[in-house]
Amino acid sequence: MGKKHIALFSSILLLSPIAGGFTAQAATLEELQQQKDALQLETNTIQSQIDEKSNSLNTLESEKANLETKVNELQSQLDELMTRLADQEQKLAAIESKILELQAEIEALQVVIDQRTEKLNTQARYIQTDAGVTDIASILLSSEDFSDLVGKITVVSKIVTANKEIVEQQEADQQKVEDSKLAVEEEKLAAEALKQDILISKNNVVAQKAEIDVQIAQVIENYELTEVEKNGLESTKADLAAQTATISNDMAAEQARITAEAIAAAEAEAAAIAAAEAAAAAAANNLTASVSTTTSPSYSVNSSGFLRPASGYISSPFGNRVSPFGGSIEFHRGVDIAGSGAISAAQSGTVETATYHASYGYYVVINHGTINGVNVKTLYAHMQPGLLVAPGQTVSQGQQIGVMGTTGSSTGVHLHFEVQENGAVVNPVNYIGG
Repeated sequence: MGKKHIALFSSILLLSPIAGGFTAQAATLEELQQQKDALQLETNTIQSQIDEKSNSLNTLESEKANLETKVNELQSQLDELMTRLADQEQKLAAIESKILELQAEIEALQVVIDQRTEKLNTQARYIQTDAGVTDIASILLSSEDFSDLVGKITVVSKIVTANKEIVEQQEADQQKVEDSKLAVEEEKLAAEALKQDILISKNNVVAQKAEIDVQIAQVIENYELTEVEKNGLESTKADLAAQTATISNDMAAEQARITAEAIAAAEAEAAAIAAAEAAAAAAANNLTASVSTTTSPSYSVNSSGFLRPASGYISSPFGNRVSPFGGSIEFHRGVDIAGSGAISAAQSGTVETATYHASYGYYVVINHGTINGVNVKTLYAHMQPGLLVAPGQTVSQGQQIGVMGTTGSSTGVHLHFEVQENGAVVNPVNYIGG
């Protein structure tokens, strides 16, 4: 029996013949009218709630349409990125073909260089063994006349000049080989870097699309729930209308019985209140104060070789805890580091996952390979949109992979950090300290 009924019964008693007011019949009529008015007020409240649910349904429909538009926009971005990626891969294929062509040219040029080198070596050996400076002097001294001497000097000069040109061409060709190799390698590195940037952009768009897909699913779920609630309110409104009609029809017939029940209920309520007050007083006398102390867990940093992935303090440890959503006991798979700013790879490895999840939000999983006989992976969750890595990418220890955020199922800005050994989660403080 609530306060409304207590006040109602008090009014009935005050209006009874003992109080010197209206008759019992008048008091009963007033009570029924109050109930009817209360039902009408509740009906109006229900109608307001129905209107709110209708507005909510319209809002959810609009929100769903907006999210679908975003999905289409992201799909367009994804199509554009895929086109760019295909173009870049064609460019890489062309560079690879160019590399093969240049490699063939380099090999052919190398053959020429080797032939020239052998020729120069042969001439050098000849001069050193068979035809020294004395032989050249003999050629000149054997000239019959001045004209013959000039002719022989010209021949010797041409031989020397030709060898000089061969040496210069040799040096130029060798430099061309080196320049060609360097230019092709630089072009290939630039193309690979652009391809990696496109892959990261593509992965981020896919992750954003996954986030919006989750939001659309939530909107649909909320729409269905709101529609069920609206239908329930409509049913309640119909029930209230039926009750109002019944009260209107029964007002005259129920006057005496309602008055008697009201008086009896008021007496019972008074007795219950007295009993409750007595029980409360007894409970107050027996109340004792208790002081509970909590021991903060202490962690020691070991020499695992892992870095702390973010700055801040551990706000929620590994293991059983009270869930921030609903208050039930749940198993916490990692540790929460409260703070803000950059998130870095705790150890070098290969990015296995970089996407969006309904609970984790934007998250990354890095596979660090086998360490001390077990496969070790780390997970970084609730990051801001715009991840800095993509699946398949190799990251170094301390490399930034994202920024601390509060996406997914999160109550504030923090990093949820997990460590997995052979697929099973373990306490991260064994790797990064407390």
